[in-house]
Amino acid sequence: MRKIVFSSLIALKFSLIFGQVSENEISKDSSTIESVKGKWDMNLDIASRYIWRGQSWGGDYPVLQLYGNYNVSEKFSLGFWTTSNFKKEYYDKNGASKGYQELDFVLNYSPTDYLTVSLQDYYWPSTDRQEGVSNDFFNFGNDGSQSVDLQFLFDFSEREIPLWATLSTLIAGNDFRYKDENDEKGKQNFTTYIEFGYTYEAPLKTELAPVIGFVINNKAKYYTYADYDQPSFVNLGCKLSRDFELGKHLTMPVWLNYTYNAASHSANLEPFGKQFLVVGTTLTYE
Repeated sequence: MRKIVFSSLIALKFSLIFGQVSENEISKDSSTIESVKGKWDMNLDIASRYIWRGQSWGGDYPVLQLYGNYNVSEKFSLGFWTTSNFKKEYYDKNGASKGYQELDFVLNYSPTDYLTVSLQDYYWPSTDRQEGVSNDFFNFGNDGSQSVDLQFLFDFSEREIPLWATLSTLIAGNDFRYKDENDEKGKQNFTTYIEFGYTYEAPLKTELAPVIGFVINNKAKYYTYADYDQPSFVNLGCKLSRDFELGKHLTMPVWLNYTYNAASHSANLEPFGKQFLVVGTTLTYE
């Protein structure tokens, strides 16, 4: 994936809260946390780099990630998620990803305490002008920088079972497979990703969360650093985190995330390789 600079949004961070790992947090992947109707939640991540489902976007540069969630009711919420490493060049001199920015909009519906259905619009405009690439918003064609992801997010923590799972399918946007080199239009691929995770309460007030994530149909090559013609285990890893209380309404989780991309086609993993270690912290206001 790839995605808008959000400098103007940072000014909102003191009035809002989180969403890249939990339910009525706005989630990029998994979800679930108790919500309060009519309340904004907001988080700001500071991380050493951006890794998404085993994909490295924006090179090995620090990123800021601002995301928020508004609880319309007990079952509905709206949110956004942003990231940027503030690099202007889209590619480095070796042709690898360098500058990266993204803006996502999210609609969540939670029919039960363990299931959230999430519709997520991903927008990842290039940081400079690229031939054949359109940064126009609402361009869901094969030259666009936008796609729509339908996710079913299962989190059983409310049932005192520390398991969660994600079923994610791209239902619109730039996710096309082509019959041959003469096929200019292509066909929607509906690339699907599945993820399972477990949360373990470890000593010293820390939390361990191992994860297994794989792509089952990547013929559109949406997952660049993956296998294209077979299921690909792109996201095998574990996250170690601990929360620090800074005040009555302010907590600061610090986390270390290890990711191993087990794609068998090694050429697709260049130039970043298979393993990633990311450290970060989250500023959360509740």
